[in-house]
Amino acid sequence: MKKSYKVAAALTLASVFAASTVYAATVTINSDGPNSGSSPLAIFQQYLGSDPVDGPTDSGHLYESTSSYVGNVFMFKAGTESDTAVLDGSNTDRQRIEVKAYKGSPSNVTATNGQTTTYKWQFRAMSPYPMPPSGNFHHIFQLKAVDGDDGYPVLTFSLDNGYLKFRHNPVGTDTAQLSTLAQTEFSNVDGQWVEATVTVKHTDSGSINMALKLLDGTTLMSYSGTRDNWRDGATINRPKWGIYRKLYSGMPEAKIQFANFQITE
Repeated sequence: MKKSYKVAAALTLASVFAASTVYAATVTINSDGPNSGSSPLAIFQQYLGSDPVDGPTDSGHLYESTSSYVGNVFMFKAGTESDTAVLDGSNTDRQRIEVKAYKGSPSNVTATNGQTTTYKWQFRAMSPYPMPPSGNFHHIFQLKAVDGDDGYPVLTFSLDNGYLKFRHNPVGTDTAQLSTLAQTEFSNVDGQWVEATVTVKHTDSGSINMALKLLDGTTLMSYSGTRDNWRDGATINRPKWGIYRKLYSGMPEAKIQFANFQITE
């Protein structure tokens, strides 16, 4: 009887542990190649919802190509300052072409308070990729809050003064508390395939772990620390990838290839 009791107890504990274990799930978004399969918009809609792009979705600005390094890729293109198609609505001082999760997206691509999410993707800024003049923002990744204090992004990869910078801002109302958590000279990135991994705990005192590497594993920049990652009144945090930049005189076109988007919760 004593042995049977121990076996039964062990099975009960195993059952409780299995029932309480939460397994991470990954949403992966890939191009299916140029001139075949679905359009980029249709692919993004499949995973992110009916309205997954901020900016134009025509084949001149958002299209698919192939890379010998990573296979099929998405291409994002913003034209010169005269490219009115990519202007950000009524904000005519900036351009935007970004794929996004948003409030209407499935819950497995957005994050609520207390969740931990890993964002992983590969990208190549097509050389020579234009560096903005000082004082002109240019983001290629954003983590944004929705509702409440949701103005400026929580996290970005941003081009600034010859660097690609990983930045954090705990508030959305101004940039007084904006900080650069890590940076690498943009010449290390320009024209190179790189892989970014950002893991965020979406809380007031949450962890951030970031690594940006070449495909051979060489680390270009990294960060690990604790920051305020949840805004007052927010309902979700959501990722955005693409080109979001301030207009300036003589601004050339910009193109970035993206591949292997992964969101793991």
